[in-house]
Amino acid sequence: MSTTLPRTPPSQTYHWENYRCAYTVEHPPQSQGIPLVLIHPIGVGLSRQFWSRFCQEWQRQDQVNPLYLPDLLGCGESEMPRIAYRPEDWSNQLHHFLNTVIQQPVILVAQGALSKEA
Repeated sequence: MSTTLPRTPPSQTYHWENYRCAYTVEHPPQSQGIPLVLIHPIGVGLSRQFWSRFCQEWQRQDQVNPLYLPDLLGCGESEMPRIAYRPEDWSNQLHHFLNTVIQQPVILVAQGALSKEA
């Protein structure tokens, strides 16, 4: 039995506070609707790859919303400066990402303790 791995979209980048930040975007064939931004949990070795099974299932169910998967600063393919990270850093990074890359309303999906009331 052969297993075909799902296609992985290429990494893209943007800059925030002089740091290179990576993300991918998955556009289903009939892409429409409000995009989902999937925020991975924070921890050693974590990145947007955390969401790979979710994305596979999303595609399998023929969902049409685009999926944006950023790597937070210090994670995945984003720069990893040797600084003390605070939740405000990631919040500001995501705010910049939403305003400069996506530029439309989104649904944020966060895994872990990164969400806070604004």
